[in-house]
Amino acid sequence: MTFDREMRDAFFDSLPVLMGYLSMGMAFGVLLVTQVPGANAFWAFGMSASTISGSMQFAAIEMLKNAVLYSLGLTFLLSCLINIRYSVYALGFIRRFKTYPWYIRWYLVLGLTDETYAIACRSRRRGKSAMRYHLCVTAFDHFYWVAGSVLGAAAGRFLKFDTAGMEFAMTALFLVILVDLVREKENRIPALIGGISTAVVLIPTALCLPGHTNKILLPAMLIMTAILLLLRKRREAHQ
Repeated sequence: MTFDREMRDAFFDSLPVLMGYLSMGMAFGVLLVTQVPGANAFWAFGMSASTISGSMQFAAIEMLKNAVLYSLGLTFLLSCLINIRYSVYALGFIRRFKTYPWYIRWYLVLGLTDETYAIACRSRRRGKSAMRYHLCVTAFDHFYWVAGSVLGAAAGRFLKFDTAGMEFAMTALFLVILVDLVREKENRIPALIGGISTAVVLIPTALCLPGHTNKILLPAMLIMTAILLLLRKRREAHQ
């Protein structure tokens, strides 16, 4: 009965992600089959089931279109840079996850996304209840993403239309999540730090090296992480 309640709570809490992942996943699926020669719904299923990273999968479309320009080493490096934020997310879960069975830990690590992280951070559950809740949230979000990708890929094979601008679906979803998080007072300072850190890197790059604005993720993340760690040390010293 307890597990049923946690599954129900996880489902209702993940409903905003359902709407976002279906639309964003479908955008990915459509772009994949319309822009990558030979791609189909099986490609979309395999990528979404194993990668579970919208930002990486959207980037992969461009990489697959121009495969001759990307070596294996460059692909690996770009994958690490694009997904490095997940390592920052995971720091907050190290103590919590270490008591879980190894197979659940592996799945939670594989399925960690921005949206799943946002839901997990809002949970006040502890112990086995938290484990079951996080497992259900991750599984629901994983299913939504795979379903949206496959539906989009299937539709993209038959529907012919202009796909310009569909990449914005992911950005729009991030903005919705950010707005929801900053409603809580404790999340406003980290959000402000993130915005300032990004601006500090983006503005000089746009002015001096306009062709490299798509490479600001790593330095922005490093600045952001350094500031947050300093604030944490100051808080612990004060306490």
